[in-house]
Amino acid sequence: LLALLLVLRGDLLDRWQQQLPPESPNYFLINIAPEQIMPVKTFLAEHQTRAAEFYPIVRARLTQINGHSTDGNKDEALNRELNLTWSEQRPDHNPLVAGSWPPKPGEVSIEEGLAQRLGVKIGDTVTFTGDTQDFSAKVSSVRKVDWESLRPNFFFIFPSGALDGQPQSWLTSFRWDNGPAMLTQLNREFPTVSLLDIGAILRQVGQVLSQVSRALEVMVGLVTACGVLLLLAQVQVGMRQRHQELVVWRTLGAGKSLLRATLWAEFALLGLVSGLVAAIGAEVALAMLQTKVFDFPWTPDWRLWGMLPLTGAVLLSLCGGGLGLRLLKGKALFRQFSQ
Repeated sequence: LLALLLVLRGDLLDRWQQQLPPESPNYFLINIAPEQIMPVKTFLAEHQTRAAEFYPIVRARLTQINGHSTDGNKDEALNRELNLTWSEQRPDHNPLVAGSWPPKPGEVSIEEGLAQRLGVKIGDTVTFTGDTQDFSAKVSSVRKVDWESLRPNFFFIFPSGALDGQPQSWLTSFRWDNGPAMLTQLNREFPTVSLLDIGAILRQVGQVLSQVSRALEVMVGLVTACGVLLLLAQVQVGMRQRHQELVVWRTLGAGKSLLRATLWAEFALLGLVSGLVAAIGAEVALAMLQTKVFDFPWTPDWRLWGMLPLTGAVLLSLCGGGLGLRLLKGKALFRQFSQ
């Protein structure tokens, strides 16, 4: 538990930020009207920054799969309106898992995770309820979406023209690191366009994690103190048996140096084994968090395999060996045994 807290405290946010592309967008522009696309492109070009591709957005709710209502399904994606888009060009961060691209009229491409959760496969028909009418499409391909790319991503991508009858807006993203002046001017010239600052969101997340980190530090201190006290209690309980063993070894002629080395080696070995068991448990828990909770690829943390066995060996040898060595002073060994 202590090792897991230490790893979680410092590594997860750093690892997520490190896996982002160095030039990943840090601003999103949403609610762009169709007639504003060219003015926005021109504005960004004048300030030496280039927007990523512009994506049309149509909001609709997935209501049927193969003619069957989705009302009983508790998946989060079915409890809200989804952002749908159309494109003839497949996003380069959306590799195809199955099917063919591009979708033809009457077809749609679905994201892999959602398809698995809903049990949707190629050839199934999905029906949406938009602002003006219901519309259906047959699934023609499945895409793997990199949701951590900080680029526009969608559960469903339609062919061009498929959503023309629905109300639409547009979105894009760009990177800007040269101060707030351009952003202020952007808001002034396009007051109806919403600017989403991803950098500010990440900083806020970092502040929250910093506060959580301080709380974890207190927990780590408490866990460490409790662990040391428990360790001392366990060692003290086993001292009576070791008294007897030391007396037998001393009676058989073993010198104090041999007994001292035996005590150190015994407790160091116990600490080493305990550390290995703790490393296995922490690694399994960390792997589950990485793959199931944070959706990271599993990467072993080799520090656990060196730090925990070494720490366990040192702590146990100091605690157990130190208490045991007190028994070897003078006549204390035989006096305590006789008691």
